[in-house]
Amino acid sequence: MTFNKRKSHRVTVMRGMRSLVAVSALLGMTSGIALGADPVYRWQDGGLTTYQDRAPDSTQDDGHSILNTQGVVLHEVLGREERRQQRKAERELELSRIRDRALLATFTTEEDLVRTRDDRIGMIDGLISRLDDRIRILSERLAVVDKRVQMQESSLGEGGAQESLYAEQQSIQRNVENAWSLIDSKAAERRTVAQKFDDDLVRYRELKAERS
Repeated sequence: MTFNKRKSHRVTVMRGMRSLVAVSALLGMTSGIALGADPVYRWQDGGLTTYQDRAPDSTQDDGHSILNTQGVVLHEVLGREERRQQRKAERELELSRIRDRALLATFTTEEDLVRTRDDRIGMIDGLISRLDDRIRILSERLAVVDKRVQMQESSLGEGGAQESLYAEQQSIQRNVENAWSLIDSKAAERRTVAQKFDDDLVRYRELKAERS
């Protein structure tokens, strides 16, 4: 074998040995990572921080952290209350998206929304107006009945008026109270409807701006 050939052979062998060393080192690093991959679990227990090589049992549902051997947090497991709050937030977000889609699908223009709002509020206002008229008529009728009761009681004494007059008097009073109660209810409904449409109008403008 010539000198050049022996030199070439020696270089090839040395390169091969370096490659084997590099591969062995890489395998050793990989093996070290695998051996050190066992997670560590951390959670709060009665105000104290607990570390353990296995997850907490089912009686501890306040959440815990999963760490690697270097103490780096790999994953956070939420507790029961946090999971409940997260699900609630997700549902609210989905409902908000549904409302946005419905808002855009229902009203083509801002004027459509305003017109619908005015129609809804106008219907409530009309009902309140009719209730006001009913209260006025009932009050006029009650004044007549009260006067007849007073006239009969002035000659026959308190409680001496006709039973039918007392019954009518009580019936009218109940009807007046019911009408006032319904007015209060419709007034509250009107405020709710007006606020909802005001909120819808603001959101509608935001959605339209986002799409423009």
